[in-house]
Amino acid sequence: MDWIRGNIQWILIVCGAATRSMLVIALAPRFAARFIFGEELATPSSLLIARNWGAMIFVSGLLLIASAGHPDFRLPIMLNAIAGKLGFTLLVFAGGKRYLAKPAFPMAIADLAIVLLFVVYLAR
Repeated sequence: MDWIRGNIQWILIVCGAATRSMLVIALAPRFAARFIFGEELATPSSLLIARNWGAMIFVSGLLLIASAGHPDFRLPIMLNAIAGKLGFTLLVFAGGKRYLAKPAFPMAIADLAIVLLFVVYLAR
């Protein structure tokens, strides 16, 4: 797994860019909910929560990118990303077949792969 350690800067940049793309949830929550989960956001409070969730994911992606050049900050930033991505993954998997044919499922698989990369890096 020396490959992960040797390429962690690029891994953080790529994973951060992918994570940062969830800004779409903050900017267009109705579209994002329909596209990712196949569901509608019906209330103003659900729109607020979705926008906040999207903004927090976007910031997590920015922090991952920033940590590529700042090794001293990697541990807390990567632990934060692991927690968020693992939480999303577990919630999607807990939904069973509900999300299997939706984009949420491959997104959860990608997040799980990122979590595994980060855990391997941090474990060494």
